[in-house]
Amino acid sequence: MMNDGRVHPAATSSDFSGEYAYSSSDPSSSPLYSFHFEKPVPPPPQHHNKPQPGTYVVQVPKDKVFRVPPPENARLFQHYTRRAKRRAGCSCLRACLYLAVAILSLAVLLAAAVGAVYLAFKPRQPAYSVVSLAVSGLAGVGNASAPGALSPGFAATVRADNSANGKVGVHYDGAGSRVAVSYEGVSLADGAWPAFYQAPSNITVFVAKAKGTGIRFSERERGQMAAAERLRSVPFDVDITVPVRLQLGGLKTWAVPVTVRCAMAVDRLAASAKVVSRSCDVKVPFLFWRN
Repeated sequence: MMNDGRVHPAATSSDFSGEYAYSSSDPSSSPLYSFHFEKPVPPPPQHHNKPQPGTYVVQVPKDKVFRVPPPENARLFQHYTRRAKRRAGCSCLRACLYLAVAILSLAVLLAAAVGAVYLAFKPRQPAYSVVSLAVSGLAGVGNASAPGALSPGFAATVRADNSANGKVGVHYDGAGSRVAVSYEGVSLADGAWPAFYQAPSNITVFVAKAKGTGIRFSERERGQMAAAERLRSVPFDVDITVPVRLQLGGLKTWAVPVTVRCAMAVDRLAASAKVVSRSCDVKVPFLFWRN
């Protein structure tokens, strides 16, 4: 190296890498800068796979590419699913238990209320009977000259006795009621029970009418009815169904059907007929009514 004020490279390499050196004993020969050169590394070659003819290349963004989850994720999913099912089953069982307790409590309260009403009012079943039965349209039924189709009519005098109830009134609904008269299983007439209110400790006598049209009897039935009239005992069945509501102080109950069935016999087939025998059966679907 020459000491002429210029800097000369100490060595030269074919790859242009090197470093200027200087002598530590001669400060005047120290270079101002030190250089290091390296040959740039070329990027790796990229291989572009060209699609085969007749195929398509679909490019999907990276954020839309989903990988297959590991197997432990499936086990975790099954575990949490079973736990959720167990929790749902427990919740359903708990809800059913609460519902059963609520229904049982309501039943107990209802039973207590019914018991209180029974003790306060002591309801008794009214008594019903058919006092008389006037008959029309059947005169001369056994005669050969009698018409083939008959239109019988009946007027039943009914006695409703509510004297056993000192605190309970009875409402009779005419709508939905029925009064039917039959002979030996043959329906003769239909009618309705009149609507009225019967006060406590009351006895009411009223007339329920029934009418039939186009009734035809066989020769045997005509002969039987004529023979029964000669014996002064013509049997009839009177079936009565009427909706009833009880009046318990200021409270009116729901409607329940009262059914009365009377087997009776009259001495003649006329309006002046007299009842020679009767037997009535009353059915009331009220648990706390007593006979």
